[in-house]
Amino acid sequence: MSNEQRDTEEWLEDFVLTLCKLGGFELEIEEIALDDDDVMTVCLTGPDSARAIGRDGQVLEALQYVITTAAIHARMPHRRIVLDIDRYRERREQKLRDEVLSLAEEVRSTGKPVSLAPMSPRERRVVHLTLAGLPGISTESQGQGEDRAVRILPAQ
Repeated sequence: MSNEQRDTEEWLEDFVLTLCKLGGFELEIEEIALDDDDVMTVCLTGPDSARAIGRDGQVLEALQYVITTAAIHARMPHRRIVLDIDRYRERREQKLRDEVLSLAEEVRSTGKPVSLAPMSPRERRVVHLTLAGLPGISTESQGQGEDRAVRILPAQ
């Protein structure tokens, strides 16, 4: 592990635990991992996991925003830091992959496009990557801001 990575992990551990304490969440760090794409993921767990995730991950997204903003201001070297609580993001992404693969089959068999509900940029990316290269299927994003959504289309 490089000194830069160790410094980032130490900063993240201190910042995330302090943020949790100030937010009144009883959570602990399960793991801090760096992947091949230079994304550092902080996984938390504890008795307040459900509350810290919030409805549809809204509290988790807010915590993610605070951590990302603080890391930028602290000039942390890793460009992307992802916060996950009790593997919520992992489970959500797998569920999303399963759903869009099923919808892609529907689009392929009916020839009719399907529009998904608006979702975050991260979730839209999961949809596009999951369906990329699937024969007979294409995707596009449409809309603006929080109303941006993915359409699954029959390939031309």
